[in-house]
Amino acid sequence: SKCESISSSSRENPTASAASTATTSSPDDVLCDVDESSFTLFADLLIAADGTSRTVANQMQSSDEAARQAMNPVRRLFTKKRFQVTRYEDDNQRIYKTIPLALPEDWRHDLNYSARTNRFNIDALPADDKGNYCGVLLLKKGDALAEANTDAKELRAFFDESLPQFGALINEEQMEQIAKKPPSFLPSFRFVGPRLHQGDRTVILGDCAHTVKPYFGLGANSALEDVSVLGDVLKETPNTSSAVQEFTKRRAKESEVLVKISRGLDRPGLLGFATFVFPLILDSIFNKLAPQIFAPNIISMLQRDGLDFRDVQNRKRMDRAGQMTVLATGFYGAGVAARTLIRVLARVTGRGNTTIVG
Repeated sequence: SKCESISSSSRENPTASAASTATTSSPDDVLCDVDESSFTLFADLLIAADGTSRTVANQMQSSDEAARQAMNPVRRLFTKKRFQVTRYEDDNQRIYKTIPLALPEDWRHDLNYSARTNRFNIDALPADDKGNYCGVLLLKKGDALAEANTDAKELRAFFDESLPQFGALINEEQMEQIAKKPPSFLPSFRFVGPRLHQGDRTVILGDCAHTVKPYFGLGANSALEDVSVLGDVLKETPNTSSAVQEFTKRRAKESEVLVKISRGLDRPGLLGFATFVFPLILDSIFNKLAPQIFAPNIISMLQRDGLDFRDVQNRKRMDRAGQMTVLATGFYGAGVAARTLIRVLARVTGRGNTTIVG
């Protein structure tokens, strides 16, 4: 292989002031052509944004585990918490198939079209300005249509009954292709921590740092925010070592809270009612009764400018504590009132309390 020496005696942040003196010494970088399809590169800054494949994050976890195992037991007690990828079991797995759609000329081509039932969700998003759309049919695990090589006639009957406006846009050849197509799976919830960097010049961001299902645009928007924050810290700090550590301070906890909030909105059955639907009902009632005290529901809070995920989490915890206090006080007051009423009735009728209750 051919290797070219790339002189790099300083690890200073190339975007920071030239007056900076903070450096990290290391051997010269070397670029090696291993073969026609791969190469090895040592760089001043490695930004890992490889999505759910999470190659760099997995290697960081392996490196931390190996280093921890090499420590003596006493030192291991006092070392910092190791880096790890937290993986949640997907207890509400969703499966989808993509559907090409060509909208008629008299339909608007600048809208997102969607429909939702207990069985399925479908969203159609514009692929261009000529009426070509990409439809995503989201189904639950175990649905007869959520398989490869399903019956095209059954799929046609499903569209004719449930989505006739979309079914009319799919010809028989396309319907056959959709029926044969293997399903795809929404990603499971993952986050990494307690840091988002390794050493002095490696940082991870986007889906490889925090993976959520594509609801409410949280995943894409938070990835863009990661990029913005990384750009800020590279400008504000004197070198890459300081930059990656500052990025961890600003974004690591945000990544964790983002995933935990998103997962709470995706639980199945009664658990989903308890963690998502019931809180929405409570927030709606209390915000309407006392908007100066209780904030809107969590979906509305996530759309507010100037609030990060930790702000939303802390505010909803305060709201929930206040709501539980009000409800507990109300139930206690109702109990006291009921007992008082029973005593009054007992005196008026000359009967005992137990007789009145019976």
